[in-house]
Amino acid sequence: MLTAILCICGVSVFTACTPDNNDNPAGDGDLTEKVVGKWIHADTDGEAVTTDMKSVYTFTKDGGSALKGFYSMSMTESGVWSYRQETDLTISGNAITMTSRLADGQQSVVELTAVTVSGDDLRFTAKTTLSKDGQVTATYGPRQEHFTRAEADYTEAVVGLWEITFTSDNPEYESSEPYRELYRSDGTASFYDLIDGQWVEEETTYNEYFSDGPLFCFRWQKTDAGIDRRENWEVVSCTGDEMVNKAFHRRADGSTYTITAHLKKVE
Repeated sequence: MLTAILCICGVSVFTACTPDNNDNPAGDGDLTEKVVGKWIHADTDGEAVTTDMKSVYTFTKDGGSALKGFYSMSMTESGVWSYRQETDLTISGNAITMTSRLADGQQSVVELTAVTVSGDDLRFTAKTTLSKDGQVTATYGPRQEHFTRAEADYTEAVVGLWEITFTSDNPEYESSEPYRELYRSDGTASFYDLIDGQWVEEETTYNEYFSDGPLFCFRWQKTDAGIDRRENWEVVSCTGDEMVNKAFHRRADGSTYTITAHLKKVE
């Protein structure tokens, strides 16, 4: 669990940053109103975040003035799989403190300072403190973080059976061979290969997905392999019978490539 949280701290909202500007420092009430909404990770230290390292943060006010916070993310290396995980929030001036209680007496406290909201941009400086049974075990920060507002909600739109082909600026991922995926309203999924003209469901021990804002993540495990497999996508558009998803990746040498999934709904 500690490894997972350290990973979160390094690449998602549980990190630190210095805002590019501080033209709208806000008081308690003003900041509370401005941050309400859904936000997706855009860049860290000015470098675009790859899709497999993205997170979505949601701030809500349900029937009162108190602010609530939730985060969603899926990260293969750390094993993190969190869909709308709630975190306790307090606001003082233009600072937000987020506290997440973890397993085995562990706790994460993230202090976001110089929080600014300018249009659809959210920027902040943060310090993360990890502790176990009251003893500090690690600290993280500072790093520059930038989130952008995400208005669209594809939770219901992605439900259904889709036929998929892929295009990419990396020839390794270019494929005209069709593939099918079924996303159910209960958060489970099934995957199908076309074999000898027949659609055959892949054998998996578990398969689930979540959609939070534009972030669309799913994971599965093949019965004969026992390996946790994951894919993270960002929904570009979803108009009833057609959907386009993109995944942005970075190689070890720093070069980047994008995979685009073209989906058509099967009646």
